[in-house]
Amino acid sequence: MLVCSDLERSRDFYRDVLNLKIKSSHEPHWIDFDLGNGCSLGLHRRTEFLAVRPGSLQLGFTVDDVDRFVADARLLGVPIFQDPYDDSIGRIAIISDPDGYPVQVVSYTKRRR
Repeated sequence: MLVCSDLERSRDFYRDVLNLKIKSSHEPHWIDFDLGNGCSLGLHRRTEFLAVRPGSLQLGFTVDDVDRFVADARLLGVPIFQDPYDDSIGRIAIISDPDGYPVQVVSYTKRRR
């Protein structure tokens, strides 16, 4: 579960930038995205009891081409925390979601099992 200050804006980011598919929508309260293999990501709107806390977690997603993904995200106005760089596992970058949560994107050099 990820707490969002603006559920619609966050929905659009995860759907349009990260290309996640909506599993179920219970707007204006929460939205679930299908991550595959029975996993999902829930976005919940901020409430008196649920606070937005960037830095409390970092999401990670695999993309085909990190450099192309970051270039496309930049055109959409997405803040880039870390430009693409090479790592022992592949090419990595870190972008920001609308509330400032870091989102890592990686293109693996070798297929992970």
